[in-house]
Amino acid sequence: MGITRRGRYDLDRLWRKVEESHLLGMNGPEDLTRIASVIMDGLGVATADEAWAVLVGDFRAGRRGTRRSGERAGTTIRMGAYLGHVGRLSDERARLELCIEAIRFGPRDPALHVRLLGLAYAHDLHIGATEPSRLEAELALIDRVRETVAPDSPEWRQLRTIRGGVRLHLGVLGGEDDFDAAVEELADFAGADEIDAEARAAQRGALAILRTHQAVRTADEASLAIQADELAAVLDALSPENRSRLRFEAAREHALTSARLIRDRKGLPVAPDVRPWLPIGEVLRQVRLLPLDARPVALCETGMARMHRAMAEEDTDVALEAVSLVEDGLALLGPDALGWVTYTFQLGWGLRWIAREGRADRYAASLLDRSVHWLSRAIEAVGGPEDPHWADISMETAWAMRLRAMCEPAVSNRAGLDAARRTGADALYAAVRTVFLQSGTDHAAWSAYSFGNHALGVARWCLADAVPADAVRTLDAGRGLALHAATVRTTVPEMLRAAGRPDLAAEWHEAEAHAGAPASAPGAGLPTGPLGTGPSSRLRRKVLAALENLPDWERLWDVPTPDNVGAALRGMGRTALVYLLPGVDDEAGAAVIVAPGGGVTSLRLPGLGVDVVEAAERRVGGGRSRDVRDVLAQAARDMGGPSVEEGVGGALARLCGWAGRVVMGPLLQAVGAAEGRVPSLVLVPMGALGAVPWHAARLPSGRYACQEAEISYMPSARLLCEVAGRRPTGVRRAVVVGDPTGDLEHAGAEARAIHRTFYPEGTLLGTATATPATVAGRVARQGGGVLHLACHGTVEAGRRHSSYLKLSGGRLPAEELTEGASRLRDLELVVLAACRTNVSGHGYDEAYSLSTAFLVAGARSVVGSLWPVPDDATSLLMYMTHHYLNREGLPPGSALRRAQLWMLYPGRQAPPGMPKEMVARVGRIKADDLIGWAGFTHLGW
Repeated sequence: MGITRRGRYDLDRLWRKVEESHLLGMNGPEDLTRIASVIMDGLGVATADEAWAVLVGDFRAGRRGTRRSGERAGTTIRMGAYLGHVGRLSDERARLELCIEAIRFGPRDPALHVRLLGLAYAHDLHIGATEPSRLEAELALIDRVRETVAPDSPEWRQLRTIRGGVRLHLGVLGGEDDFDAAVEELADFAGADEIDAEARAAQRGALAILRTHQAVRTADEASLAIQADELAAVLDALSPENRSRLRFEAAREHALTSARLIRDRKGLPVAPDVRPWLPIGEVLRQVRLLPLDARPVALCETGMARMHRAMAEEDTDVALEAVSLVEDGLALLGPDALGWVTYTFQLGWGLRWIAREGRADRYAASLLDRSVHWLSRAIEAVGGPEDPHWADISMETAWAMRLRAMCEPAVSNRAGLDAARRTGADALYAAVRTVFLQSGTDHAAWSAYSFGNHALGVARWCLADAVPADAVRTLDAGRGLALHAATVRTTVPEMLRAAGRPDLAAEWHEAEAHAGAPASAPGAGLPTGPLGTGPSSRLRRKVLAALENLPDWERLWDVPTPDNVGAALRGMGRTALVYLLPGVDDEAGAAVIVAPGGGVTSLRLPGLGVDVVEAAERRVGGGRSRDVRDVLAQAARDMGGPSVEEGVGGALARLCGWAGRVVMGPLLQAVGAAEGRVPSLVLVPMGALGAVPWHAARLPSGRYACQEAEISYMPSARLLCEVAGRRPTGVRRAVVVGDPTGDLEHAGAEARAIHRTFYPEGTLLGTATATPATVAGRVARQGGGVLHLACHGTVEAGRRHSSYLKLSGGRLPAEELTEGASRLRDLELVVLAACRTNVSGHGYDEAYSLSTAFLVAGARSVVGSLWPVPDDATSLLMYMTHHYLNREGLPPGSALRRAQLWMLYPGRQAPPGMPKEMVARVGRIKADDLIGWAGFTHLGW
């Protein structure tokens, strides 16, 4: 029983009145409203939320834990389903509370339990209803009910759909593994036989929308074309009056436009879009035919799809019409709706684009004011950096603020420029949280993909505003985020124990221990990500909450200061850390130079422009896949270089000439030589500049850069500082692997010679013996030292395993080095005498390669390659690297440089002890053949 303003009411009697009203017919939204009115009248209240508050309040005031309380909870849930159709129910937590009571203490009827879960979940979701902790509790309750339901029954399939919906919302909160798992669960149910054809088509359409999101995330234009065709088929199956038509039409528009943009970015042919625009008046007419509750989303979705297409076609007039549709939809939707953040974000982005691209400059300031307004509202809705969308929205806000400040006279816009820089930097720092939340490297790299370009943009602002020190921190904030997340990951258990959460530390260890295990392996039920990629995003979210306020945790999110970088440079004996920034539009490229004392200077490089960089990026598909030989050849040709017939060697020579003239010549002159020694530079090339072998740049003097300086590479200052803190182990033994697949003759001879000459007490593994497990086991038993791998290397861009070494009977993927708990720690040096081992399969600015993965896994130095290398020349270069390392005691970077100089010298001589077979090839190496030596790079100490 309960008390209302009218006095007492009987819950069971009220429910019977609801059931009687239900028998009068259920043909549309108006019938739901009629039944909700029966409930409100029976309780003597005016609104649905007031009715819900009375029902929930009386339930909470009554006795709990009885069959009667379970029955009352179930009845209240069913009433809430009607009330939720006519108004927002503010006490969303009550739904889960009621479900738990009904399932634990009410009738033991699995079918009823499934219906109650469906009613509790299928309400008008809003931002506050998607708290991760509540969604996790819903999943736990669903799994409990699932244990009582017969597999393959209608209730089982319905439960999978409910569970998929909850996981989908967890995915929206930043866990792409949850999103992908949810799509598969929902796909299992789509097209169930017990629903009518139109409902089945609508399910297929909803699934196509989700798969479109996945395809956009992974830049898969082929999948987008498939989803566009699927949505066309869905539209053919729907009746003209179906309320979902506009939504599916907008989704198809979005898929087609996205596929077109991706093909354009990859340099693939793009057919002109000849489809006519639906007149805006017809769009509005169709919207007015929809029920009131369907109009806001229809306006927003249609407006966003039109906006994206208009932007692709550079049509600002249509884009302005699209903006008006979205604004009209938002006026009807309300700021607590679940789609509010997405729509306001897209609206702010569209307004900024129109202001930048439109020809009416006098309107730009007004458009940018509107852009900042909507983006600020989106930021307010998501709350703070703990929300995974905060970084993207804040970055877009920074761009709009920057453009708005530039509309003002130069004498009065300083405050606006400063605010834009701060907002952009904050967004980049927050991006680390989003990347860390992902369960595997592929998801992490997808999440980090856009932030490299954002970092370049904000860094250019810093240089333009004469604050180069800020440029350093900004550049590093967008670099190698997946690598940084993998580095942070190793410190998590210790911090959890310090925070008083040994339970979470143990859970984390368990998930790490099963990283890499297939889903069917023992322990697959642990909270790991897809295919056992380590801790799932759900576990990571709990860890983030537990460690939120620890000082060490904040330090791990931050980026090094110039003083931190300077200290690392001093410890490693380096002359400078140099970021290379490509130019864009009318802006010149630049070098940002950090000195050992922590001072920062910048060097303008006018020729470092988009004529090379954009050509290379188009060639490699926007940075997601590449064959570096093609990149170099295409870049050289686009500069007016050699023809295709001249070959890769000629193209590489031309590119190295450009690199010396435009970059390395001015840079070496600016840095200067230290007294008594050559400069020692650490380069961090941004964007497509990572494909250029800067150490092989041909200077105006005719000498190569490596003849004037020692040049190493690092993916980021973060990793530089991390590696600088690693102390040598003193182990000199080696594990040497040669020709494990039996098809690299010189690699086998190289390994045998290196083992016999330099590491006779070490381990030699060859064909049939160099399995992944054996290599890892021998390195672990050795306790450090050297690992030399002469074998095949492969890069498969965007795949789960983006790069790997081919060993005997298996692979050693980069992801296994960074995701698993068993890492190859304490190695002094890893030599990857294989093809493309310093090429990233996850985009240039992620710099995630086999070389950088070994650094994250614990190595102090790594030698890797930029392109497929010739077997014979490589074997000589590698032998000589170990010669200088062991016979002359040089550190790895210096040893590689000396070996490359040896290759460059026409009068080179074989050192004593070199095997006769190698000696015979020494004179056949051409000094001007860059392919044979220039592809190898050094990273680390």
